[in-house]
Amino acid sequence: MSWKQVGITAGKTTIEGHQRGFELQFPNKLKRSNSLIVDGQTVDVESWEEDQRDDVVHVTLAGAGIKEKSDDEPNEGADAD
Repeated sequence: MSWKQVGITAGKTTIEGHQRGFELQFPNKLKRSNSLIVDGQTVDVESWEEDQRDDVVHVTLAGAGIKEKSDDEPNEGADAD
């Protein structure tokens, strides 16, 4: 999965950042927040880490730990031969 450019809003401030799945990276210009608006959708923040070396924020969005259930049938014992 590649990074895509997104608009990120917190309060009245909007900046450009990058998103890959549930990961966000953007310049450290926003105040820490429990939720962000990413391309028009409000999403909850699971973790927020500031990288002082590059002055970049790394955010994990809520829902990253949720795995979708598979609709596949089990493969074991399916062959009657």
